[in-house]
Amino acid sequence: MMHIDNVSAGYLDKEILKSISCKINEKDFFGVIGKNGVGKSTLLKVLCKLIKPYSGDVFVNCKNINYFSRREFAKMIAFLPQHVDTSSLSFSVFEFIAFGRYPYMNIFKIPSGKDYVVIKRIMDFLQITNLAQRKINELSGGEKQKILIAQVLAQETDIIVFDEPTSHLDIGSQNDILGILRDLNENYNKIIILTLHDLNVASEFCNKLVLLENGSICKYGTPEEVLNCVDIERVYNTEVIVKINPISHKPYVLSLSKKVEER
Repeated sequence: MMHIDNVSAGYLDKEILKSISCKINEKDFFGVIGKNGVGKSTLLKVLCKLIKPYSGDVFVNCKNINYFSRREFAKMIAFLPQHVDTSSLSFSVFEFIAFGRYPYMNIFKIPSGKDYVVIKRIMDFLQITNLAQRKINELSGGEKQKILIAQVLAQETDIIVFDEPTSHLDIGSQNDILGILRDLNENYNKIIILTLHDLNVASEFCNKLVLLENGSICKYGTPEEVLNCVDIERVYNTEVIVKINPISHKPYVLSLSKKVEER
């Protein structure tokens, strides 16, 4: 379980996050939503110890994350940022995934027999065994995203954090990636924390959402509690209607242009 307690953070003298408090429980598929620039990525960086908050604390299993060593923390939380430049990398897929095992390797950073077993299991799970000897910079966007996820999974953490994991992917690849994350959450008991731009995707996949507005929490709860016309229209400064998906029974958001088409 993760507890975010009154966290304020930013860069230099510019405050981005303001008094953020919420809890992320075991088995949560936790989505962070809001307009560009409201602090979604900043919040993830705080959770992953990439930036230190101005004030407040983050706890994992009741222990302040500042008290974990780098190696201990890398065995608890894995992070995949939004932009990972692999264009100049010539590592094979297997070699690239193996970097995720560094928290478990000895000082010589040589993979052990167990490391090979873990990597093979992950590649089998993601159905990418056939890519093992391919170069990472030769892959398609969807394939590359699976390899990046594989490297994160190689850390064997209970909490996995993603910053917009489906950006720049086609709809088929998006569904494929989100399906993998759902499988990890539901069948492997991984806590998934991610930022998303698509509110309807957030509604379908997340069981908890936090809606940020100007660096503060506007709404926190289930998709049914968070995705309402009043808050969405104010935060995004656009007119919407919220209906119920007849298949999934989750809320989905229609913009004004779609409202006009329906009339």
